Amino acid sequence: MRCLLLSVFAAAAMAQDPQFGVQSRLVLVPVTVTDAKGQTVDGLEPNDFTVLDNGRAQPVEVDTIGTGVAPIALIVAIQASGISRAVLEKVHKIGAMIQPLVTGERGCAGVVAFSDRLIWLQECTHDDDALVRAFERIRPGAPKEARMLDAAHAAIERLSKQANSRRVLLLISESRDRGSETGVEPVAMEAQAAGVAVYAATYSAFRTAFTTKSSATAEPRLKQRPKKPSDETGTVTGAPPACGPHGCPGPPIPSTDQQVDILGGMGELLRLGKTNTSEVLMKSTGGTAFPFARLKGLEEAIEKLGAELHSQYLLSFIPADATPGYHRLEVRVKSDFRVRARPGYWATEIPDNKPSR
Repeated sequence: MRCLLLSVFAAAAMAQDPQFGVQSRLVLVPVTVTDAKGQTVDGLEPNDFTVLDNGRAQPVEVDTIGTGVAPIALIVAIQASGISRAVLEKVHKIGAMIQPLVTGERGCAGVVAFSDRLIWLQECTHDDDALVRAFERIRPGAPKEARMLDAAHAAIERLSKQANSRRVLLLISESRDRGSETGVEPVAMEAQAAGVAVYAATYSAFRTAFTTKSSATAEPRLKQRPKKPSDETGTVTGAPPACGPHGCPGPPIPSTDQQVDILGGMGELLRLGKTNTSEVLMKSTGGTAFPFARLKGLEEAIEKLGAELHSQYLLSFIPADATPGYHRLEVRVKSDFRVRARPGYWATEIPDNKPSR
């Protein structure tokens, strides 16, 4: 089936310059269709879709998970900054969800952690146990560095080598980059050129720190006998009274894992004015965000990602106009449904003396 091929090249069309031809590949467009309530719409046929390539309608083929589509190749890029320590405790627990809910047995998944550097914990694998171990090995790195764009660049490079696959990058991170050498525009272009859809499970490190109990309070408490008031303090707990003849005591000093970096919190507010890196990548590739704060929210993010990928329509066409450069895409459906798809793709030219792949 034609749509099982992620990169199929038609015969090279000759340009005016005899030494160059135009690379005309099969363009894949994963499409999510929902109704006004956000529910997935099933049962659409090819004639329900219109695909415009630079404003020109294209003949398309449509497939779904039911009719057979290419397996999923997924890279999970996880922010491992020191400020993400509370989030990593949640991330350690979701490795077993990736294969059954997202990639399936035919697909593969890899894991990379990023802070001040990138650490590849697992190349794309079909081994569910290896994925679980990779997630459990993630450890926090530099406190406030998170090279998201560098990680996305490396992940896209690896995904581009996964032939005959639907390529997906999942970021589990804050929404903004912290110190990458790579720019957001080049990474967005790379993702579009490689046909990588970027999704993001996003969080606020500042807020999420309050959703994780310390190890001391997380352990079950032993049942104790009711205490009698202390003769010295007059309270049941034996602690000093809330207020005494000399005034009220100051607030208790929080433990190390409960302290909040106030100056860091101010820095977070200042960073809100910077580019929302994950949003740029998602909008330029047809992905979406699944914000979370607690473990349940992260688990739901993985479930939603899997549900979307396995309910998408996969549209494919060979461009009638293979002019090199960026091609704008627009997908429409006949009914009044909401459509989300990649907004464009890149067509390139190659020398004629190079064989088509």
